[in-house]
Amino acid sequence: MRAPKPWLLLLLLMGVAGCASGAAGRIPPAAFQFHEVVSQRGAAQAGGWKVAQTTILLTRISQRQPIQAQCDVEIGVPLVNGEGVISTLMAQTEAAASADEAARFALGARPGTSAELCNLFRAKLELLLALRLKGARVRHFVHEGVPRNVWGGE
Repeated sequence: MRAPKPWLLLLLLMGVAGCASGAAGRIPPAAFQFHEVVSQRGAAQAGGWKVAQTTILLTRISQRQPIQAQCDVEIGVPLVNGEGVISTLMAQTEAAASADEAARFALGARPGTSAELCNLFRAKLELLLALRLKGARVRHFVHEGVPRNVWGGE
């Protein structure tokens, strides 16, 4: 048997390291592209709202109980809350962290249907996001004309 080429070993090690780090399957902040749907108004710059609409593909690979669901999620956040300005980067980062945790929770609950999986995911996402960004909401797609993203775990 021939010895493997050094570049092949490096490639294999890089692949193993990537899997071991747990990076696969994480929902990136870029999956949440926020768009302003209500502008701030008045001298105090009150109000203002931005939303991100993303379809997230959740999959559990299992021989006994596999499940896959496409969950439509609209995350809405105020432009400013009692803690200050919510930047787009902050909204994306917190949405991604909350979505990762909500996905692990929902898939771990082992729901029987894709509808149950999406409902669990959205409910947990809303609870987590409300702790991180005061005033945030999570719903099915509501706002028309907002570009929709799809994230499928690539």
